[in-house]
Amino acid sequence: MAPFQLNEAEILVFGLALIRISAFFVSWPVFSQFSVPNPIKVLIALTVTFCVFSVIPRDGIQGANFETGLVWLALKEVLVGLLMGFTCRLIFYAVEVGGHMIATSMGLTSATVFNPASGTNSTVVEKFYIVLLTLLLLGLNVHHSFLSAMVESFTAIPISPAGIDLAALSEQKGGSEMFQQVTVAGLKMAAPVMVVIFFLNVAMGIVGRAVPQINVLVTSLPVNILAGLLVMIVTLPALILELDKGMVEFADLVFRLLKTK
Repeated sequence: MAPFQLNEAEILVFGLALIRISAFFVSWPVFSQFSVPNPIKVLIALTVTFCVFSVIPRDGIQGANFETGLVWLALKEVLVGLLMGFTCRLIFYAVEVGGHMIATSMGLTSATVFNPASGTNSTVVEKFYIVLLTLLLLGLNVHHSFLSAMVESFTAIPISPAGIDLAALSEQKGGSEMFQQVTVAGLKMAAPVMVVIFFLNVAMGIVGRAVPQINVLVTSLPVNILAGLLVMIVTLPALILELDKGMVEFADLVFRLLKTK
């Protein structure tokens, strides 16, 4: 017997699976960037769907009536895909928060570049950390864990008319705690630079009071930038280890969200 038969139900399952995977890639970091051509995104979504189609559980569709509520089924798949992609993007949001804090403390908020990941302008410090995180993510094969979570989502949340238990999702580490985790991660990343620049500004204020001839506002800007760059270079190895730990935690968060029933 063939692993699947090409009938109406199978075609609908393939279409719904393609919707979930496409929504996942649309909101997933790295491949969701505007610099990636749309035909490449469509080709990747189709390829992944063809690869996982034979292993998608079909217990929830036995005897299901797809004639009614097909639109709601499609919306459910879009919601699941976007939720997974958003959860995977949390570590990037944490890096953006930390990079923006560092740029603000260093006085580099006016030095911005176009960020193709979000379609907006970002500071050069944010862009540096985002590129570093992207290379680290691909180098450590963390994207394989996210793809595995996407495949396991068809077991945790099968394609069926059954809805999603939002109450179970709220009991997990989600919602406000997820945003809290993003803010805490950003603060940890920016804390060394912010602390050094804070004490440096205090010292510059004391010097300005002791020697009024010195223009503290003009002198402090290059000093803050130089001190911030030095601290960024010194703390870069520790930051890489922290980002590695953070990616593991956010990947674990994806799996725990999928296990909710």
